Amino acid sequence: MKPDVELKTLHLTTPFRIAHGASSSRQVVRLSGGGAVGEAPFVPYYHENVEATLAWLRAGQGAPPSRAAELALDLWRLDIEGRRKGLPLSSEVPDDLPRREGLLPGCRSFSIPTSLPDFAGLVEETAQQFQVLKLKLGSGDTEHDEQIVATARRVAPRTKLLVDVNGWWSVADAGKMIPKLEAYSLELIEQPIHHDGGIAAWQALRAALPKNLTPLYADESAQNATDVPALVGLVEGVNVKLLKCGSFCGAIKMIQIARSHGLGVLLGCMIESSIGITAAAHLAAWADYADLDGHLYLADDDYLGLTFDAEGCLLMPDGPGLGASPR
Repeated sequence: MKPDVELKTLHLTTPFRIAHGASSSRQVVRLSGGGAVGEAPFVPYYHENVEATLAWLRAGQGAPPSRAAELALDLWRLDIEGRRKGLPLSSEVPDDLPRREGLLPGCRSFSIPTSLPDFAGLVEETAQQFQVLKLKLGSGDTEHDEQIVATARRVAPRTKLLVDVNGWWSVADAGKMIPKLEAYSLELIEQPIHHDGGIAAWQALRAALPKNLTPLYADESAQNATDVPALVGLVEGVNVKLLKCGSFCGAIKMIQIARSHGLGVLLGCMIESSIGITAAAHLAAWADYADLDGHLYLADDDYLGLTFDAEGCLLMPDGPGLGASPR
């Protein structure tokens, strides 16, 4: 059976700005058929070919031309199989991979602000529910980046703060900024330097830093499981995203490799609907942090799936497969 293939545009409630640029909408490819659904996002800075992806999914011949094509098809097939067996997607995770017990606090992310007073109000309001907040840095002005962190810490003194630079600092800037940010008691600093510098850039950064500072996590530098071993000793953890890995089992493998080297796991996402977010959330029991709020920025999310309780902890839907359902 071949799925129905749809290119869908999702609109954000407000533009989301990171170091790579701002977005007011995102596209996803969605597959449906056999009572199942799968989805994968097109991320602007990945530069994946939308038309080639759609054509491949409709024809199903040759190697997938994009990670979006591979992931959407993988999730659709897993949703079919999970519904047939009556098992959730999380049942794909091997029993020997240690899992956490209890609910995992969810993380809310903030785009790079232009108005710090408006940002302060938004952080203060969000911190009333969520215990973990993630701040996007990489504004192009390191002083402004520090003020973003200082503002969030001032209005949310008891909240766990993560920062994500999206690779926008030079090694020299990162060497200066990371010790400065020690004053704000951060949980971690994600991808402070650009991945184009490779392992040599991480080595140079580590050589420039004192020991025992805030943990560093790799995102763009750790695309999948094969990238993890080279980062051992240079970072304390990695960001695992379904799209980067190209499949659900690829994400499991990345977690396995990270854990085998004693690294932490931040489960991440893109801006996507509740289909993709809920699929990723099936791995939350094997992560230290869950940054899975991409669907909360949408004005037109047409599916239901992952939600959050009054304390901001993840609540998974009942049901087999992905567990996402149309609104």
